[in-house]
Amino acid sequence: MTGNEMLANLGLRLEDPVESVFTSTAKLDALNLAQKTVVNMIDNAYLGELQTIANNKVAGAGARWSTCTFTTAFGSDLPIRNGIITIFDETNDVWCTKIEASDVKRLENSYLAGTSTNPIAFVFDETIYVQPPSCVLIDVWYLKSPTDLAVGTVECVLNIALQELVLDFAESQLWRMDAKSDRAQLAYTNALNVVKTLNERYQVEKPEGIGTKGR
Repeated sequence: MTGNEMLANLGLRLEDPVESVFTSTAKLDALNLAQKTVVNMIDNAYLGELQTIANNKVAGAGARWSTCTFTTAFGSDLPIRNGIITIFDETNDVWCTKIEASDVKRLENSYLAGTSTNPIAFVFDETIYVQPPSCVLIDVWYLKSPTDLAVGTVECVLNIALQELVLDFAESQLWRMDAKSDRAQLAYTNALNVVKTLNERYQVEKPEGIGTKGR
């Protein structure tokens, strides 16, 4: 749906198509907050439209790690929560093994440390760390934040299957602003149930292969 279509749809849900109660600005604010809510709650597997690559980003070499801040890698187009999918070591032309920051201490064992043929990367405090420090250029595959909705004919960037969820969460927020808590809760519960169903379905149907559980 376009921004105009989502505004019109929301107006009908709120029984206010002529905007006598809820202004276009209020509805847009609610829609954009709702869009971020959906992105933060839904499994990354449903966010293919947000996939992008930050190419050839400079990582400054240190004593043990090369580092690249989010500002350097993404500018203002920041990743969503848990949105960094994988990292490619352009310097050594090989994919990095991505680990959790909590596992870094294990790398004190020299057999586990990153090398030019098996680099390691993790994310901490909006900074990407890569080992070995010979890596000074990286590509980052990630999920970006969704573009804000606006009045006009530009389409919502999210998959069409998620757009009803955006409307549900926006409707809930606006009913709450209008002191209609029962209607707000109904819309919110409906959205939450769909999110739960989709996330559970993906856990059952997700593909299995190299690097997945049981393989």
